[in-house]
Amino acid sequence: MVDAREVADHMIVSIASMLRDGERIFIGLNSYVPLLAAAVARIIHGKRLSIYTVAEAHNPELERIRLKQSTGDPALAATGTVFITVEAFDLVQKGAIDVMFLGPVQVDGETNINLSVIGSYEKPRVRLTGGAASAFIVPLIKRMIFWNTKHSKRGLVSRVDFVTATAKNSDNEVWLCTNLCCFRYDRSISKWVLEALHPWASVDDVRENTGFEFVVGNVSATRPPSEEEKALINTLDPDELRLKAFY
Repeated sequence: MVDAREVADHMIVSIASMLRDGERIFIGLNSYVPLLAAAVARIIHGKRLSIYTVAEAHNPELERIRLKQSTGDPALAATGTVFITVEAFDLVQKGAIDVMFLGPVQVDGETNINLSVIGSYEKPRVRLTGGAASAFIVPLIKRMIFWNTKHSKRGLVSRVDFVTATAKNSDNEVWLCTNLCCFRYDRSISKWVLEALHPWASVDDVRENTGFEFVVGNVSATRPPSEEEKALINTLDPDELRLKAFY
């Protein structure tokens, strides 16, 4: 059994490595992993990222943050320039935001995601938080990065129970990063392609825990976090709130 802290930090660094110099990114609610990934990418990797957050902070001084119970805590705005969320959505429509993160409860083989209900919409077994503006954002954003910390057939399904949002009719770039691996959606074949594995996972592990069909690409191995990266993550998240998503 891999320690939750090791999995979390490894996943944070993997996402940080996916971010590109000069990108403008938006980070939403309950997004400890993406926020820490952005911090690693900017502070340690030296990537020039323009960051917008659901806490309405633009380019917060990430060195100063200490994670709180919500990534929407307004205190985050005090470390940057206030930029209201509705204006960030306008930037999405104009093609001026490059990357957004979403942690859907379900995602399927067609890039459909579910943040609405488990079971039927009329009589759901579980009613979820809702999609906010995801139906609007997912097909428009240049690079959509879904993240899931509990890779299983319950979350990576053959067909979502309800389509909250989808990128299948778009032409954008879509990724799915989990605690086992990273997928890229290949529009030429309309399938997810397995691109990278974490050291503790195998192709068979991914197959056993994935409800949709995928293609095995030229699979690389993700790298473990350096001591410098781990130190930064621990400094920004001294209460280890990031681990909540992994239990």
